[in-house]
Amino acid sequence: MRAVVEHQLDRAAALRADGADQATDGTLAEDPRPGPNGAALIAAARSEYLAERAFWNQGGPRMHETRDFLINAAGTEVPVRMHRPGDARVLPAIVFLHGGGFTLGNLDSHDRIARVLAEASGAAVIAVDYTLSPEARFPQALHECAGVIARLALDGERYGLDGGRLAVAGDSAGAALSLGSALLLRDEPDRVPEAAADPDRVFASLRAMLLYYGAYGLANSSSRASYGGFWDGMSSDDLGSITDTYLSKPADRKSPYASPLTADLDAALPPALIIGAELDPLRDDSEALATRLEAAGHEVEWEIVPGVLHSFLHFGRMLDEAGAALTRGAEFARDRLAE
Repeated sequence: MRAVVEHQLDRAAALRADGADQATDGTLAEDPRPGPNGAALIAAARSEYLAERAFWNQGGPRMHETRDFLINAAGTEVPVRMHRPGDARVLPAIVFLHGGGFTLGNLDSHDRIARVLAEASGAAVIAVDYTLSPEARFPQALHECAGVIARLALDGERYGLDGGRLAVAGDSAGAALSLGSALLLRDEPDRVPEAAADPDRVFASLRAMLLYYGAYGLANSSSRASYGGFWDGMSSDDLGSITDTYLSKPADRKSPYASPLTADLDAALPPALIIGAELDPLRDDSEALATRLEAAGHEVEWEIVPGVLHSFLHFGRMLDEAGAALTRGAEFARDRLAE
């Protein structure tokens, strides 16, 4: 992990020297609003994020087919990227929702992660480029993700997919969106027009959830007090800015789809693999979620990976733990998609 941190700090210094970093630390800094100053900070943060992630996305598995297209959901055309690891006419699918604090990232920022999941699982991976905040605040991104899942479940053959065999996966913000989408499709499918034709079928299509170091609603925890800083963009101020930028109003903090630990976690949910990072302020969120799901009798496997920071999945070029965690998730999904 030391080599990763040193690389990240060197890369950040190089970006600043090149003038790519106009925000103070690569976050949205002090003004998350989409006014003139806020918009410039957001654009700079997104540019820096993609430039930094370019190194980590080099190499990795080669796909049989990669295709970008649009899926209509939540009143907009949502860009998606499908990676197919083999030439089978019909494949099960993992819907992948990227992290980035709801404000950063796209189909390119997590591309290697998606390809590793595809190769290791044998399933197609559908990465979703949901609308970011603050341009679209909660619950827009959630509804787009749930809508894409519903489209694939009910019309999978159109894309060469078995719509009855889906998993949902995500890292960080993407993990929160993954769990939030499953809860929304279970509890209020009427809010997802794409599921209207057969909401029960849509929810039943979800065979697994792969949840990597997500934020599930803990406001205060020992891990938040112990970890996070300028080196990983996960300081207390950073986390507060992320929340303020994502949510539409203070009352949204109590929504079960924004804070899943407040949801009914006793009712039906797909089998879950929960993986957290030891040196992550969100570590306790993963542990709390896993404990709740176990207590409710759900099928759940979980692990806190020792010695790694938040976002460690990106660092597969240097960090063996990244590949191991993705492989474990892929195998978890593969086994349940085969049932």
